[in-house]
Amino acid sequence: MTNKRTSSPDSGPSDPKRTRTEVPSLHSWLHPNEPPPLSAHSPPLHESSSTFLSFTVSLVPPSHITTETSLAKEARRIVRELDVVSQVGDLVMGSGEGAFQSGEGRAVGRGKGKERAREPDHRMWACRALCLKEGKNGTEGEEDYHLIESFNDDGEKFGGERILKVLREQNAVDVLTVCARWYGGDMIGPIRFQHIATTVQTSLKSLLHFVQLRDLRTALEALDEEITLLRAATAPTSSAPSQNDPAIASNGGKYDTIEDVAKLERLIKAKEKTKAILESKQSS
Repeated sequence: MTNKRTSSPDSGPSDPKRTRTEVPSLHSWLHPNEPPPLSAHSPPLHESSSTFLSFTVSLVPPSHITTETSLAKEARRIVRELDVVSQVGDLVMGSGEGAFQSGEGRAVGRGKGKERAREPDHRMWACRALCLKEGKNGTEGEEDYHLIESFNDDGEKFGGERILKVLREQNAVDVLTVCARWYGGDMIGPIRFQHIATTVQTSLKSLLHFVQLRDLRTALEALDEEITLLRAATAPTSSAPSQNDPAIASNGGKYDTIEDVAKLERLIKAKEKTKAILESKQSS
C-alpha cells in the first residue's frame, strides 16, 4: 500500500528536532519537588485518515509570568514535554481507524516486531491564565492580576484560535489545552475545526471533574485533621495525640479511591456536622 501521508496542507515545514521524550525533562530535574499538574485527555476522534485527541492541563502560572510572551514560553515548554505517544499511543492505534488505518501511523517500537504510534503532526494549543501584573506581588487582591491568553497553530492554520475560542466560551481559566492531530494524507476540510472543538470540550470537562474530585478530597482530609485535633482537645490529657501522631499525619490519599462526587460531598456534610458538635462541646 502506498503511504499517503505528507504534511497537512495548512502546515509549515515539519520540525526535524521533534522526537519522543524518553528521559525526564530539564524542568522536572530542576524542580524535583514540584507536583505534576492535573491533566485529562479526550478519547481519539477519527475522520478519514486523520486522528484528533486533546489534552487539557491545569496551569498555575509562576510569579515571573506577567506578559503574553512569558506565558507563551511556559506553554511551549509544557507542550514540548508532553509525552503524547507514551500516554495515548496505544489508545489512538487501538481501533485501527483514522491516521492508523491499514497499519499506517506506526513507528518502530522497542523490541523486535513491536510498533508504537508515531508522533502527532500537529500540537496546536491555547491557554488562558490569571497572571500577576508587572511589578505586583498579589497582596492587593484581584487588582494585582490580569487575564492573559496565548495560542499557537503549530502548522494547523486557525487551529490554536479555535481552541482558544472554546476556552473562552467555557470561561476556562488557568488551563492549557493541546490538540494533537495525526494527519494521514486526506484533506477533510472545515470539519477538522469541529473535531478540534469537540475533543477540546471533552478534555476540559474531564479536567474540571478531576479538579472537583481533588478539591473535595483535600477538604475531607482537612476536616479529618480538624476533627482529630478537636477530639484531642476534649479528651483527657494522657490520651490526647500530638501533632505528629499517625492518626493526624496519615490522612493523605485516604479518599483517592472515591470517584463519586456525590459521595464525597455527603462525607463532607457529615464531617462538618461532627466538627460543629465537637466545637460546641469544646466551648461549653
